Amino acid sequence: MTSHYRWRRPLALIAAGVALVLAGCSVESDDPPASSSPTSDAFPAPPAPATAPGVTADSIKIGFVYPDLEVVRQYVDIDHGDYQATFKALVDKVNAAGGINGRRIIPVYGAVDVISPAGAQETCVKLTQDEKVFAVLGSLNAEDAMCYVQTHRTALVGGDLTAERYAKAQAPWVSDLRGGDELADGIEQFTADNALAGKKLAVVAYRDDQASVDKVVLPALKRLQIPVTETGILDADISDAAAVSQQFNVFIQKFRAAGVDTVLLVGGSQLQFPAELQKTDYRPRLMFAGTSQAGAYLASPGEHDPAIMAGATALGLVVDYREPVNAACVATLEAALPALRGKLVDPATVPSGQPSPGTSESAACRYLTLFQAIAEKAGKDLTYQSFQQAAFSLGSLQVPTYRDKATYGRETPHGAIPPRLFAFDPAKKNFFPAAG
Repeated sequence: MTSHYRWRRPLALIAAGVALVLAGCSVESDDPPASSSPTSDAFPAPPAPATAPGVTADSIKIGFVYPDLEVVRQYVDIDHGDYQATFKALVDKVNAAGGINGRRIIPVYGAVDVISPAGAQETCVKLTQDEKVFAVLGSLNAEDAMCYVQTHRTALVGGDLTAERYAKAQAPWVSDLRGGDELADGIEQFTADNALAGKKLAVVAYRDDQASVDKVVLPALKRLQIPVTETGILDADISDAAAVSQQFNVFIQKFRAAGVDTVLLVGGSQLQFPAELQKTDYRPRLMFAGTSQAGAYLASPGEHDPAIMAGATALGLVVDYREPVNAACVATLEAALPALRGKLVDPATVPSGQPSPGTSESAACRYLTLFQAIAEKAGKDLTYQSFQQAAFSLGSLQVPTYRDKATYGRETPHGAIPPRLFAFDPAKKNFFPAAG
């Protein structure tokens, strides 16, 4: 069981032609704000009219979005398998079984040019305006979801569904990811067994993640009576590598002077801060808000000082790639694409630089399974209204590849899959669930 592999941030950085770099900062020594962690009030239901774009008496047009990795091969060797062939094989299986309430799925594919700054926007316009799909499914970069659910009012399955973004949605939206909001549930795991008692803690985040820090992280720490010695927010141009190094060193010097011995890394800070820390002899214990970013640092080029990760922990969703729902998707793909036999394995177990077709498989299986469950529950009269009502009443669902079940309801459009604590294993050089 491992944390879920995600492509979003690494590819966004490849688009800049570099490894993840974050530039600029401000360093503060504040008490956490008095705001509380997200509650049901943070999830007002988006508008869901009784309309059904892309739906006919016998078909549903669905857009499938995924990263176009061909455009980055000149920079790095990343192979997630053939996303389009993977989606098609799973759609064909659904259609062969009678479709969804008698409607066959008509797939429309949207490969995102991850190098072009306008790539995500162009794909969004293609799927929503040119093709006029009923819903879009797939993995998305953080803010890219808003093009679908806010600007073009198209239903979405996938993306980082935070309370802040969901409040702006103008169409039904469900996902399996909370984009950092899960820290409200998970942060207390960092404090188990008084692990932070007597420690001097600093919190580091990139400016895009400040909402998570202000509305989730700091309030949760305050509620747990964990004092924060320093808070650092990086806020300059991400393309200035020199500023990255300079400003992270400002963090490091200030933290060191303040006696900080533990650093919680949130969002975009999680890859580059350890890399800069390695250039010094300062070794605070690191806590990562997400296992995917911790793994990205471990997989980054160059040597890594083992002392950087000594005692490190991370939060993540526990994955069991062999769980039955995902196993059924794997069997479908192996039958449709015999060349994949024996190659569909947990992406986290694949060595860096090797093909990992399990990445495209897991994304396609997760989001198509979730969409199908909701659309089937919505019944024959499929509209945005019935789709959203079905999502709110879906309840417990085994989303493929996760060990823990999701729970979908009015207050949990993200499924509320519980985050678990992972610990770094120096022998295996990776993070694994701390228990269970």
